[in-house]
Amino acid sequence: PFEGVSYCTGQTLDDQIKESQAKVVKTIEKRSLLPRIVYLSIQCASSSVKGSVEANGSVLDPNLSSELRLLLGRYANILGFSFQDAIELAFDISSGLKDAEAWSCNLTDWMNFLVFLNAWNLYSHEVDRDSNKHGTTWLLVNLILKKYILDKVRSMGPLESSPGCDLPHLVLLVTEPLAWHIMVIQSCARLLLPSGKRKKKGGPSEHCNVELSQEVQDSIRSVCEVIELVRQWLNQQIGKSDNDKSEIILSSLQKDGELGPGKVYRVLGTLTSSPTIDKGLGDRITRALQSWSPADITGRIITSQRTALSNFLRICDSKIKSLEELKAHL
Repeated sequence: PFEGVSYCTGQTLDDQIKESQAKVVKTIEKRSLLPRIVYLSIQCASSSVKGSVEANGSVLDPNLSSELRLLLGRYANILGFSFQDAIELAFDISSGLKDAEAWSCNLTDWMNFLVFLNAWNLYSHEVDRDSNKHGTTWLLVNLILKKYILDKVRSMGPLESSPGCDLPHLVLLVTEPLAWHIMVIQSCARLLLPSGKRKKKGGPSEHCNVELSQEVQDSIRSVCEVIELVRQWLNQQIGKSDNDKSEIILSSLQKDGELGPGKVYRVLGTLTSSPTIDKGLGDRITRALQSWSPADITGRIITSQRTALSNFLRICDSKIKSLEELKAHL
């Protein structure tokens, strides 16, 4: 997760090291904020249901909402923006007024920020009040998550043609911002279910809860659509025959340029194709070269890919199952 030193002209080695260290510090600070932000987001989302109380009769301490606002401000600062500027940028990008280039290096972090912003706003309603629109943060999060996760899926070619590819980024988008969004949805829905404690029907609180219930249902539908498309892509990748995958992997390695896996593949091929392997390489390396074969390498790649894809598919299946069950009770 940490970026190494980038060797650019015009920078001394000390400058490069300091820049790299600063990035590491920012990453650590950003990640260290998440546990508390997640907890506070759950509290704010749960308290967004009007007239609801916890099992012990308690209500949300307003200080928790203020603390979440403070932490979100720190999170935005780490991303290089003030809290208000970060919100405005998000709305401008979602409406097409600005390009998403500002998010290119921190896409997952921005998605996280927007999800937690929505959780905070469910209780504070400050963003709604500023924009004079109800539910804008719900819509913002749904649109942004759907757009960028599906863009990531569509931009990914066959997994076997680029074994590294963007799969880790896709997994991160689903297991962090999308998962946090599901958590917010569940926190709201828990008190919207018939068993939740609410005021009598017909009052202002009931009207607010009806609107919130609609937002929650729309969000469930949006998230399910996203996960279903990810599942379809995963099933397509898993369903390909091993022979086809092996041919594509070998072809991509053979066509690779002077750098990267292709060069390593060619060097190993040259070493193992010679009648006698240089004993000066050492016994361990010599034995490894003697047992090396392209078929074995592609087999290992295919097996590891299948394992990763299957595990990711199980995560998606679990999330969509929980959402479908929740939707059935709302």
